[in-house]
Amino acid sequence: MTKYSAAPNSPQIIAHRGYSGQHPENTMISYEKAVEANASALEGDLRLTKDGEIIMMHDMKLDRTTTGTGKVGDVNYHGYIDGLVTKTKPPQTIPLFRDVVKLMLRQDVIDKKMYFVVDIKFDNPIEIMDKVHKLLKTEFGDHMDTLARQLVIGIWHVDFLPMAQSIGFPICFIGLSLTAARKHFLHTADYLSMPFAALADSDGKAFIEEAHALNKRVLTWTINDVEQMHQCLVMGVDAVVGDHVELMIKQLWDTPNAMSPEEYSKYIESATYLDSTRRRMYLYLIKNAMHYGSRGYIGM
Repeated sequence: MTKYSAAPNSPQIIAHRGYSGQHPENTMISYEKAVEANASALEGDLRLTKDGEIIMMHDMKLDRTTTGTGKVGDVNYHGYIDGLVTKTKPPQTIPLFRDVVKLMLRQDVIDKKMYFVVDIKFDNPIEIMDKVHKLLKTEFGDHMDTLARQLVIGIWHVDFLPMAQSIGFPICFIGLSLTAARKHFLHTADYLSMPFAALADSDGKAFIEEAHALNKRVLTWTINDVEQMHQCLVMGVDAVVGDHVELMIKQLWDTPNAMSPEEYSKYIESATYLDSTRRRMYLYLIKNAMHYGSRGYIGM
């Protein structure tokens, strides 16, 4: 792996739903290509089907990304979802969570010290936590020590926290509100994953400092804009979640690494993304809308 002397605190690069900028999201090819591209980590979403299988799927419904229709929880994997493919080409089948776990246990993935942020959204039935735990224990019981270094359990709601803790793996709070993060997760989670707008002001800077003082890692998403990537270096986040792995590697690793320490210092000082009053106001409005809009579902 490349060493980054000019920018020793370069953030890790997390492939959002795999390498979704070029491949169908939440599919095995998307995850495989992110591994090949040398992302630091993968990220993907879980859903529970009617017949109790855990699949990789962001939406509650199948309609947007697949050739199927209806809510995931209302249909069976066996006999229906297992026959679907993605609308995005090349058409891919819908993977099970166990397929991803097997990928993470592959020796080349272990050697790269990659991890996977498992995104379990608040609109899942809470029983999915028990299903995840049972799947890991029954099918991968001999590998739990390894998986504890590779799987990060991401949750949005405080009600999911006790079951996430029972699994015994690192926990990531994924949310929209710094208030909720501070209240419920700053001392209980290992990772704190927040949208860019939530971290882009003085309160966000203070939050990052608070988290680092507690040895927590701060992630931000979904970063596909080059100027935002530059700003992420300034903010000092620990990991950046985005769709375009190779672009992130270029902007967050290769470009800073090509600089001398003096050049890198000037590069950090030259960030202009937040210089615009209009942009700062836009981010402020987005941040507040996310905070108040999320009060009903993230357990504030």
